[in-house]
Amino acid sequence: MKTLMIRTAIAAAVALATTLATGAAMAQSKPDIRISTGRQGGAYYNMAALVADALYRSGKVNSATAESSSGGPENMRLLSKGTVQIGATDMVWSTKARAGAKPFKRKHDIMTVAPLGVWPLFFVTPADSSIKTVADLRGKRVAVGARGSGMENHTRNIFAAMGMSFDDIKPIYLSFGPGARAVKDGKADAQFQCCAPNPALTELSELSKVRAVGLGSMKSKIMAVPVYGETTLKAGAFKGHDHDIPAIADVNGWYADKSLSSDIAYLYAKTIIENYKTFAKKMPQFATVAQVLDDAKKRGIKALEIGAPLHPGAIRAYKEAGILK
Repeated sequence: MKTLMIRTAIAAAVALATTLATGAAMAQSKPDIRISTGRQGGAYYNMAALVADALYRSGKVNSATAESSSGGPENMRLLSKGTVQIGATDMVWSTKARAGAKPFKRKHDIMTVAPLGVWPLFFVTPADSSIKTVADLRGKRVAVGARGSGMENHTRNIFAAMGMSFDDIKPIYLSFGPGARAVKDGKADAQFQCCAPNPALTELSELSKVRAVGLGSMKSKIMAVPVYGETTLKAGAFKGHDHDIPAIADVNGWYADKSLSSDIAYLYAKTIIENYKTFAKKMPQFATVAQVLDDAKKRGIKALEIGAPLHPGAIRAYKEAGILK
């Protein structure tokens, strides 16, 4: 009897150990996905948080987290280091990263995984300001974004297209929230903005009367930059903005290093395809993903290659969804 009890206990222990080992193996087989974004509270960060939650709820990942960074350029470097699996940026920085152009010191072999959206870039200024068009920013205090951020680099690109540089303005290196507060408090004459509506711009327009700065005679020069295009800053984008105006189009995407497993790229692209409409209820910026997907149905894979080739794993997701043939 005693021998039987010992054998039974041993069998139970072996069964438990097998169950635990199997569970551990299953947990290890599920990936951990780290998504590099931008400053906390910014569009990249908040959008990635929604994607990470959907990935985790799917049960197909061990963990998924949105992580803050200084923005697009840093995200490309983190992808190459293998520190993160997915990084957010736009076509400006994905193109430069692959070419190894400034501010990058070497080429980064990144690939597109999914569209993040098409957003307007624009400047805002107090409603009673003398600044009417972007040419009037010369000599003014301009909140250009955090130092080293994608927004700062965008501002440099735009001023260069206009035949200007930061020497022609008084740059203030502040991210979205602090930059908006600087405008409200009279410490900045204008702020470079994007992806309206966003919390910082919404708060600014609720507390102060502000308006968008027109492109004026500089429009054709800015639109001549290959990575930009024309879009519309629609009426209602923020309080007091009551009519559509032309704005600079910035195409954004989710990217990965070429070495990322096809399974992870597939899962991430599939999550965007299946959930972007739901995400848009909380983050309206997701709504413009539809533009890119509709374009892909007409033009094919080129519409999804946002400054970088489409990852093979992602291609599978778009074919399954009927977006690519």
